[in-house]
Amino acid sequence: MRIAGFEFAEGARFQPGAEKDAKAVGEHLEMLRKQFKGELTPEDVLEDAKHDNSPLHSFFEWSDTEAARQYRLQQARGLIRAVVAVYVQPDKPAVRQKAYVHIAEPSAPHYREASHAMSQTKTREMVLKTALAELHAWKKKYRDLQEFAALISIIDKIDEKSLQPVA
Repeated sequence: MRIAGFEFAEGARFQPGAEKDAKAVGEHLEMLRKQFKGELTPEDVLEDAKHDNSPLHSFFEWSDTEAARQYRLQQARGLIRAVVAVYVQPDKPAVRQKAYVHIAEPSAPHYREASHAMSQTKTREMVLKTALAELHAWKKKYRDLQEFAALISIIDKIDEKSLQPVA
């Protein structure tokens, strides 16, 4: 089997206009992979991208100050996502649940306490829409693995209507 072309994955986030660069990036990564005997590492990609003439150069933040800030923001997101709340009720076992969920409001993305977000119609819909999109992205990523065929067929039965609260 041979590669016929390159494009960026759905949902990949790059600077505006980067979509047109997918072919050049894919071809360059393929050249690097061959150069390194079939193996491609992030270190090799970064080393190549340091050069101004590399088609990969513009995909990286080269200001160390801004790169450090972006990395710390990513660490903060990871920290928020890692926290689990332990809820207790009398005469019931404790329940562990993700403490915060991401609310993807276009003008102001943020995190909210999970049970509060799920109790509000607008934020509940946002969280469920994001979860459904992630589920479908997982399905798309692994749909060719026979070992997950039964799970894929279950995912196929899920749609947005099935995620609406029962009235």
